[in-house]
Amino acid sequence: MQISVKTDVKELQRKLNHAKKQIPYAIKRGLDATAFDLQRNLKATLPKYVHQPVKFTTAGIQVEKATKTKLIAEVGFASKSFGRAKGSIPQADYMKRLIEGGTRRPKGSAIPVPFPKNMKANKAGNIPRGKINRLLADKEKYFSGEPKGVKRKGSAGIWKRTGKGKKAKIKMVIAWEPKTDYQKSYPFKRIATNFIKKNFRKNFDDAIKHALKTAR
Repeated sequence: MQISVKTDVKELQRKLNHAKKQIPYAIKRGLDATAFDLQRNLKATLPKYVHQPVKFTTAGIQVEKATKTKLIAEVGFASKSFGRAKGSIPQADYMKRLIEGGTRRPKGSAIPVPFPKNMKANKAGNIPRGKINRLLADKEKYFSGEPKGVKRKGSAGIWKRTGKGKKAKIKMVIAWEPKTDYQKSYPFKRIATNFIKKNFRKNFDDAIKHALKTAR
């Protein structure tokens, strides 16, 4: 998200008429202060919209500070082109679905989705990393595929064998889905815009005062 200061530049030029060299510094200072305030606010309010967000997701809310030549400060989720993304899936990749909604298509043949009744997901509602490989490594208990005799739609997945002999049964723990649909649930733009409107002016005024004090 970008913060614009175009509407305030004229006022700043007037207040710092005798110290024009301080103008870029004052703008940058006000932008950066607002960006970091917004970052803290987004981290604090994220649990209201995302159920028990993991530390990795919260850490993904990052800031790129303004410079004297590029007077724009940005706040958002880390991606390959923004912030310091870590891991194989940057935070922006999956948070975008909660912000904008839409359909997720698999990179491979299917998307693994935990079957709620038979498998507990992690706090983020996902399958723990490495879980699928660990399950399939236990070939006596688990297998992947579409069992014979199961006529219902969507029976492809990872199944667990339970019981022995006549009591032997199977139950799905992970479903192989061709796609998953997401509804908008995280109003990132509205939260950020409202926060900036309420806080930018004060940070900007503080930046002007500081620039005046340090002007030579």
